Amino acid sequence: MKKLIAILVLFILTPLFVALLLKRVPPATIGVKQSQWGGSGIVQADFPTGFHVGISGYHKWHFLPATTHFLHYTTDPGSRGRSETDNFEKPLEIRAADGNVVTYEVSVTYKIIAGEAWEIVDEGLKIQYQDRVKSKVTAILRDQLSKLTSESLQLTDARLSLVDNVLPIMNQDLLEFHCKAESILIRRLRFQPEYEEKLQDKQFLRQKALLDQAQTKVAEEEKTVNLYDSKIVAAEKALTQGWDKKVQEKKSEYDVLIATIRADANVYAAEMKAEGDAEKVIAEATGQLALEMAEALRNELRTLALNSEGGRILLALQAAENLNIPSVILNSDDPAVPTILNLSELTKMLVGD
Repeated sequence: MKKLIAILVLFILTPLFVALLLKRVPPATIGVKQSQWGGSGIVQADFPTGFHVGISGYHKWHFLPATTHFLHYTTDPGSRGRSETDNFEKPLEIRAADGNVVTYEVSVTYKIIAGEAWEIVDEGLKIQYQDRVKSKVTAILRDQLSKLTSESLQLTDARLSLVDNVLPIMNQDLLEFHCKAESILIRRLRFQPEYEEKLQDKQFLRQKALLDQAQTKVAEEEKTVNLYDSKIVAAEKALTQGWDKKVQEKKSEYDVLIATIRADANVYAAEMKAEGDAEKVIAEATGQLALEMAEALRNELRTLALNSEGGRILLALQAAENLNIPSVILNSDDPAVPTILNLSELTKMLVGD
């Protein structure tokens, strides 16, 4: 039971202790602590976001923005909502060095110098420091922008150079308010209607002159391009003609070579055909001679064979066999007449014994 009571007391006293002894500095905020009793006053330190020791009733806390402050001289507040760091003022009308009245729309960004927020509270500028910064920035812009002429204002480099020169001067003057300018942006500038009309005419003539120069350059470049085109076309034609000539020469050369090869082939074919025909005639004559010699030899051998006794008998037999006697008249009274049915007797009669 005692432990439960102790836990309950702890849960009750802890938030109370935290609320009494600790103070929370919100995000994007600088905390400044002030001791109300004892005469120590403002603590000479800036407290960042988080929890810090601060006894309720003894310490008093002041909060200043740690984010970038915006000071706009413009007729257009923009679509974003205003915050405690946004300050919108009317555009600045400043007479230029040559007497023309120029309307400027300018934006200046600045921040509280790190570690010096406590000095703003200590010097009593917690509420007034933004107005003081605005007055100082306005005075500096009026003084420095009046040094430019209407002609130089039309040049971007001249405006940027002026901004670069003004920023250190502005920061030097803002040190007394413990702030530092980060950037200056000339958003827009306008001249009086009469001068604007003259300026537009002048700009028109200037642009027309630039256009004429550009057109002249274009014409010159076109001339150069046309010249290069002509040279390229001429070179292409020369190369084409040269290659055509080489192709024709090679074609003629190969035509002559082909004709020569064909002629040589025809000559070779004719020679080979003539040689073949000659060899054929010779072979045929040789063969015919061999046949005739064989035939003569056959006839000679046959004659020799037929001139022999056997040959004569053979011839007689063949004659007897081939004897065609359509009719025979036999004389039975003459025994000397041979009978044709007896070949031996017939042979004897024809060739003898």
